[in-house]
Amino acid sequence: MNQVAISVLLIPVLLLSGCRTLKTEPVLPSESQIPPSFSQTAKHSASNPVGRGERFWEVFGNEELTGLIEQVQSHNFDIKTLESRIERERANLKKEQSSFFPDLDFSLGGQRRERKERTASNRSHDGSHSWDAGLTSSFTADIWGEFEAGEQSQRLALMAAKLDLTDRIITVTTQAAQTWIDVIAARNEGMILDQQVEINRTLLELQKLRFSNGQANALDVSQQREALAEASSQKPLVERNERLSLNSLAVLSGKTDMGSITVTTQVLPEPVPLPDVGIPADLLNNRPDIQAAWLRVEAAGQDVREAEADRLPSLNLSAQALFSSGELDLLFQNWVASLAADIVGPIFDAGLRQAEVERTMAVAREQVQLYVQTVSQAIREVEDSLVSIDKQEDFIRLLEEELALAGLTLKDAMLQYRNGQSSYLNYLTVWSRIEFLERQLIREKATYLKERIGLYAALGWLIDKGSDEDRIDGLRSDNK
Repeated sequence: MNQVAISVLLIPVLLLSGCRTLKTEPVLPSESQIPPSFSQTAKHSASNPVGRGERFWEVFGNEELTGLIEQVQSHNFDIKTLESRIERERANLKKEQSSFFPDLDFSLGGQRRERKERTASNRSHDGSHSWDAGLTSSFTADIWGEFEAGEQSQRLALMAAKLDLTDRIITVTTQAAQTWIDVIAARNEGMILDQQVEINRTLLELQKLRFSNGQANALDVSQQREALAEASSQKPLVERNERLSLNSLAVLSGKTDMGSITVTTQVLPEPVPLPDVGIPADLLNNRPDIQAAWLRVEAAGQDVREAEADRLPSLNLSAQALFSSGELDLLFQNWVASLAADIVGPIFDAGLRQAEVERTMAVAREQVQLYVQTVSQAIREVEDSLVSIDKQEDFIRLLEEELALAGLTLKDAMLQYRNGQSSYLNYLTVWSRIEFLERQLIREKATYLKERIGLYAALGWLIDKGSDEDRIDGLRSDNK
């Protein structure tokens, strides 16, 4: 009888499956025109450029920087947050996977009943015990692949979260290295500024001496005093920049004590070798943010499939076993078991499920556009980095030429001033320009270093090969 009942319930399901087979078309992004090559190339690269899998901070050969990067990658707040997010997504995956298994619940209870009666002639008293227990199980068959789609969507979300972590490691590593360079640049600029202040102070004393000997006038002394004040006024700004950079390093390192970070390096390092940039299509495999964006496109497609499956009838199976007895030791001797199956399907929901399908499809289209935008932004970042490196190198070369020419002009201006052929203001004008160029050259060299580091980030190369392999193995393990 039970087999007949189940067969009768299954017939409509089989008929429905024959009339409508659920098949979600894959959600694919529109073809974006990925250029065959970058418009700029990395010039003046080393004969053996740094390749994929090598960590740029080790190329610097600076133990302080290496230790700082290790500190950042281990304790950064954003990294810790994303690690917790991965654990959350992993727990969500376990929840989705539980849908494939039946539920099993139990109940156990007992009661005692007392009755007391009294009349004019007599009284009576009796009592009874009753015990009951039950096991209940329910299961919904995944006929249309609804549970499978939900599980696949969550699995892709977990993989995307891991790639988000990798992308964030690249970002904070870049920020830490660039901020470390900012600290050294500010310190170098401060040392040059101290030298300039000392030279201006010496020139002021010389002008005072020349004034007392009648070889200079009061205006020359005032102008030199103004030059000294101008150089001295730059010192607080340089100190501020150094302190702010150190504070940034502290936060990147996962510290709340802003004074806990120290940088002892005094000289800007030499630029790291330029990497082989390859072609734009390589970014699809190298950039974790692009890979994560694509996984979210696939996850959105699974969400559409799940929403479509929710519109179809479902087959629910249930089983129940009830135990009852007046004596506890006989509880499991008296029982009743039942097995049931039913088909549940929507008839009217005021368009709720259709709206959910439309919503998930809109989300899928949104994720497609975000993916294309991420690819476009990645190509732009590499292009911008290559242009910046190229032009920054030319700019530094021209600055050095300008500084050399200004030095020659300064000698001529001093000679003419001593010979009475020009005023002291002409000399100070050239000297002020040299002071500015010396400080600017430090800043621009630091910018050049940061641009070359930024190229590694734009290419997605800041994670060493071993870490990449471990990450891929981790993704594969979650996909099993």
